[in-house]
Amino acid sequence: MKTINTIDLWTEQHDNHYECFNGAFVDGFENNKIAFDEYKVIKNCNCIITVNQKEINIKNKHNAVVFYKNSIPVRLMVINKNTNIDKCINIALNQYFGDTILQDLYNKLNIKISVIDLKEEPIYKDSEIDKEIDVGSCDRWSLLYNMLQGLYTETNNAYGNFSSDKYYFIPDLCIKYDLTTDNEKFEIIHKCAFMNITKDRLVPIQENSPLTK
Repeated sequence: MKTINTIDLWTEQHDNHYECFNGAFVDGFENNKIAFDEYKVIKNCNCIITVNQKEINIKNKHNAVVFYKNSIPVRLMVINKNTNIDKCINIALNQYFGDTILQDLYNKLNIKISVIDLKEEPIYKDSEIDKEIDVGSCDRWSLLYNMLQGLYTETNNAYGNFSSDKYYFIPDLCIKYDLTTDNEKFEIIHKCAFMNITKDRLVPIQENSPLTK
């Protein structure tokens, strides 16, 4: 089983976070680019998220979508237990894209879809606060530039958290994502981050990404 240490990582902040789905499913298709050619919905899994500062609340996630290009994972979205995944994906695919909708582009590109159910019992943290911080894990410079302006995506669009345009650096914040699917093991480590001054948006930097090279 392959271990993946860096990837385009999306974290759902709250149940049925439509903007997160919309961004993850559309980002990278502008200017005739192909962001991915396949995606797999993974139900009833456990993404264990550990944080070394207790005041930063990020819950474990219990569903996921892995996006592939040429059979290689290129994007991972981790999702809450109670999110209606099918509905959120349907909304994302029916968003406008150019003079059509995104679903039409997917059909044209013959993007493949699969669904698996790992049937794992959910693992929760000892204490979970209802309100969770909005997390935008970052693995590349172009995305970091946009995230520090409030965007969720590398492509300029309306999806994001624009509550503040000022961020400060946190040098000693460690966040780790652990997820094992049917074919992959994701171990994504962050060792620093940017937080906006309203403290409702966090942009952690992936330790094994080009941002740290």
